[in-house]
Amino acid sequence: MKKFFQIILGISFLFLLVGCTSQETATLTMKSGETNVTLVYTYDKKNDTVTKIKVETNEPSKNIQSRKENEKLFEEIKRIDGVVTSITKKDGKLISSVEIDLTKYKLSKLKESNNIFFEGLVSNGFLTQDGDHASFSKSKEVAVKQGFTEQTK
Repeated sequence: MKKFFQIILGISFLFLLVGCTSQETATLTMKSGETNVTLVYTYDKKNDTVTKIKVETNEPSKNIQSRKENEKLFEEIKRIDGVVTSITKKDGKLISSVEIDLTKYKLSKLKESNNIFFEGLVSNGFLTQDGDHASFSKSKEVAVKQGFTEQTK
């Protein structure tokens, strides 16, 4: 009986691992002057669908105007379910980050928003539409054309 439960438990873990294997991440970066921009895509490899996108900018903290603009922008979106924002200062750098969970905050709602950050993601092609989903391969292609480089592990 004990061996039977061990076999069932082993099979359950196997199904769990197989079910999780289609989630992948890809990190793309670009340097523009003193500012580094990083895009982190989490996507379902099987369906070529972006499930999360994180945009992080890293710039000199002496740029006070940029911080004020980001704080105002983030104030508008930080209460949205599925959106996480942060602004931190570390080692003389201002790090601003927005992560959008597209399983909670759908692409169609993001496109309807009047928020300039969301509009920029769509209009610049960082979330290229494929129906009501963002296609990872199409989004990545646009980012690479705009100067981003994929970071390999």
